[in-house]
Amino acid sequence: MTDLRTVPLPDRRIDAAELVPPDAPEAVVLGEVRARLGERPLLDARDGSLVWVDIDARSVHRWAGGDHARDEVVSVPSQVSVAWPARGGLLLATADGVGVHDGTTLGPLTRPGTMPGDYRFNDGACDGAGRLWVATMPRDGSTGEGTVYRVAARADGALDVTAVVTGVGCGNGVAWSPDGSTLYLTDSATRTVFRAPFDVAAGTVGAWEPFLAFASDGPMPDGTTVDADGCLWVALYGGSAVLRFGPDGTPRGAVRVPTARVTCLGFGAPGTGRAYVTTAHADGDPLAGAVFGVDVAVDGLPVREFGEG
Repeated sequence: MTDLRTVPLPDRRIDAAELVPPDAPEAVVLGEVRARLGERPLLDARDGSLVWVDIDARSVHRWAGGDHARDEVVSVPSQVSVAWPARGGLLLATADGVGVHDGTTLGPLTRPGTMPGDYRFNDGACDGAGRLWVATMPRDGSTGEGTVYRVAARADGALDVTAVVTGVGCGNGVAWSPDGSTLYLTDSATRTVFRAPFDVAAGTVGAWEPFLAFASDGPMPDGTTVDADGCLWVALYGGSAVLRFGPDGTPRGAVRVPTARVTCLGFGAPGTGRAYVTTAHADGDPLAGAVFGVDVAVDGLPVREFGEG
């Protein structure tokens, strides 16, 4: 198990502002909802809906057909950072633990015994074998000493939770390359996106290395998503943009967002050319916390259902 703090960081850093051209496409606001802390928009292919969470409002949103006007909201008892398609409903990563919500009731929760009481789960995603990888951080939003856990479904319906990475200041941006051989992990606290070789069958990670390192006085990298071409989309919290990078780290484009605190980009249904961007609240900004839409020229990767090996 790797302590991410032991991985050397590069001196050379990316100036994110230089990578957002003035003619980059701009996302447009969708509807009137304003999240306190929107995160992780994704397509639930079972019904074609867009699912996203408002972490601090403790709510899960489901937009039927990706339509903001058909918004079904489910409230849960604690902060919820991930809502992922699973058999019987959605697997939720809440501050109280991980469990399946069937649309009416939140089932039994599993919380690691090593996870401090004042910590919550943060960003996460499922690998190609249907295991959830999810980071932790302090509930109050401060930088901490987080852990990435691997959550696997057992045959009896219980969950196995295993710590796989430690020393993560603010874990975000869990994503995989299209062939599943590379795992990406963002530590927003160090403004670094890491990558490591990944064995899908075994669910194990190789040696971590910095992939993208952003300037310490600039916006923070937040949520990430990989598209069908293998490019990584990085949301810039405080940067009013989402950047796209090739597998070799070469900048491949950007999307401008008319509010600063951008948290994550996710793709709509294949062939629609639609992506969605979540954001967070900021005092005095009427667009902060909105979900935005933007047309893109690439599809996302299929969302693997939790427990679907």
